[in-house]
Amino acid sequence: MSTKVALLGQSNSILKDGFFNKFLEKHQPIEVTAMGRIGASPSLLGPYFAKESFFGGSEFCIIDMCVIDFSLLSGGAIGLYDISKWIEWVCHSAKRAGCEPIFVCIPVHPANHSELLISNCISLIERNEWFYLDVRGCIARLVERTGRTPGELYRDPSRPGPELSEAIADSLAQIIDEIRHTPMKAVSRTFPVSRFDVLNLQGLLSAAQANYLSSLLDFKGVRLERGKAYQLTVGGITGVSGLMLNSAACKGVLEINGDRKFYKNLRLRPYHPTRFEARLVPICKPLRDNGGLLKFSLVDSSIKESDITFHSAKTDEDNSGFVEIADIVVERGYDLLTYSSRRPATS
Repeated sequence: MSTKVALLGQSNSILKDGFFNKFLEKHQPIEVTAMGRIGASPSLLGPYFAKESFFGGSEFCIIDMCVIDFSLLSGGAIGLYDISKWIEWVCHSAKRAGCEPIFVCIPVHPANHSELLISNCISLIERNEWFYLDVRGCIARLVERTGRTPGELYRDPSRPGPELSEAIADSLAQIIDEIRHTPMKAVSRTFPVSRFDVLNLQGLLSAAQANYLSSLLDFKGVRLERGKAYQLTVGGITGVSGLMLNSAACKGVLEINGDRKFYKNLRLRPYHPTRFEARLVPICKPLRDNGGLLKFSLVDSSIKESDITFHSAKTDEDNSGFVEIADIVVERGYDLLTYSSRRPATS
């Protein structure tokens, strides 16, 4: 019987020798029903990619978020509250669609650096009776069996090497098999979750188009330039959560004028030489609409930033005065969800 899976993940879900490709290679038959994958982007990927139809037809959703969440958390670009909110949204949305979420908790190396984040995630997952794979257990077993050090199992501090990726893939297949053989009990769940909305800016802003197509994303964006002002009708929102950008074409400080003036340093560089690199940049400080409107402009780079942007630059060569944005993710309060679900009968 084919295993139908959806995937939400970051760099370790994209790499050719990463755990997900190892999972596909070793544990067929597998049908991948949906994927949302972008490197260097936090768990906001869930609300960005996972519309209502995303989980349809999937038995399981594999969620790989910990490494980039830790990087942004340690850099002060997001908080534990934001991560918890995004994870809850993903998992409740999956369960509501009859899909079992499995959270893959991959630590950075050394593993104790991300202990707070992983403990927070596991606490949230256990509280809701969802499933997870703690990769620290995979590391411990490999160290005991092979005599290698944990550092030797990583290709760099954020990415497991092939041997550890294979162990993660095997453990993931084992968890799926265990879930299938676990007696379940029908339950009704009621939970408040944030209501996210993804607004594509093409057609909403009078600006030059910026279109790119990659294996991961069809980017349909606009280029905002210094010296011009742009107005977006958003209606009533309780927050701006993030921006989907082309980090290879972001060279300025963006002012967003809502219920206050907000300054975001978008002087970015791609991690590899390229014309296009998608990156979902979070906004976690309070920012709401002003009479249903948001206004955008590029401003002087000497202005004080309102929010930390992970891996942003502050040199003159990164201040050409333009940014390319495809989408803005906003929040519109909360939905109180009541849905039929299931939990392990023995818990």
